Amino acid sequence: MTEEEYVSALLTFIKEEFLPDDARAEFTDTYPLMESGVLDSLRVALLLSHIRDELGLYVSPAWIDTEHFKDVRTIARMLHELSTAGETEEKSA
Repeated sequence: MTEEEYVSALLTFIKEEFLPDDARAEFTDTYPLMESGVLDSLRVALLLSHIRDELGLYVSPAWIDTEHFKDVRTIARMLHELSTAGETEEKSA
């Protein structure tokens, strides 16, 4: 997947699962997730399950911090990096 495809998938999931209807319109890929309270520890766990089950990526606990989960754009960038690193490892094996 491209970074933009990750952005789209994450926006859809977060809007549908975590936001009330009236807050969805103003939610963008740069909306602060931790600062605003959209993500808390339970929702991060739910998001990680979605990423694993639906997007096919495992996010190591070492990557779970406020820097990598700042906003949807940042998460998508991390996922894209993880996915391309996995492709590189598979090709070299």
